[in-house]
Amino acid sequence: MPPLLPLTELALSDYREHIARYPDTDQAILDHLVQHINALMCAEVEREVSRLFRERITKDCQDAATLNHILWYIRRGAVSNATFQEIRDKLSRFSNEHGKNFDDRVRQSVGDVGIGRMTVAVERRNATAHDIPPSITFQELEAAYNVAKKVVEAVRLTLET
Repeated sequence: MPPLLPLTELALSDYREHIARYPDTDQAILDHLVQHINALMCAEVEREVSRLFRERITKDCQDAATLNHILWYIRRGAVSNATFQEIRDKLSRFSNEHGKNFDDRVRQSVGDVGIGRMTVAVERRNATAHDIPPSITFQELEAAYNVAKKVVEAVRLTLET
């Protein structure tokens, strides 16, 4: 099965390869790369969750006008922050059961610590976007990435029910 977040997977791999080849790279450059990969990961989660929403809606909606209207909103960003809370809230708009199912899946697979890691990654991405000096380490980013994959998978599984 291909990676759930292929662009982020590639960027993390490139970063690891760079460190192995050039261990004396200036820390400021490495920090910049990590911030970039974090922004990439958050955007990729948002796009993938939105894609999963579109798939579910197009499968269930038979009315073309209603479908076009709903898809217009989704194209504007079904998920604008890849936080656990926002994704759960958006899934709850399908039904309360969807929100609860997602909540249970994520808490079972990553727990509160994992949810916190993803939240920190998104907060730090937002700080970068607003020129507030971010501070996410590569290790924190890798941990958040592992959580992000499980969050996306939980969305996929929840929308299949």
